[in-house]
Amino acid sequence: MIITTVAALLNQLAIVVPSLIAGNAILTGAVNGAFNVQKGWVQHLISWILAVIAGVCLALTGGLTVFAATWANVTFGAVCGLIAGGASNGLYDWSAVSNLINQFYPLFGHKIPGEDEVAEAKK
Repeated sequence: MIITTVAALLNQLAIVVPSLIAGNAILTGAVNGAFNVQKGWVQHLISWILAVIAGVCLALTGGLTVFAATWANVTFGAVCGLIAGGASNGLYDWSAVSNLINQFYPLFGHKIPGEDEVAEAKK
């Protein structure tokens, strides 16, 4: 029973999360274009909000049913929306996330992306 539940969960996630990512990118672009949103942080915020709403709507309409209780499905849909919002939003664009990721490049003997351009600009 547990293996069947995990398999059903993975099947749903393999469809739901990529669909949320693609749909959220299109919907966010449409909203940002319609309202002429220019500030980056507002674009990110709109993307996250729309992705969470889409995830919750999917859970409420039965597109994402993992648990028996409705509140658990809605919570799981919101988490999937957060993940999809981050993926379609470009988490690396946020300086805190890119700084964290850039800390791992030297560990593997690689240069940090953009490091050469910064060094040349200082010359």
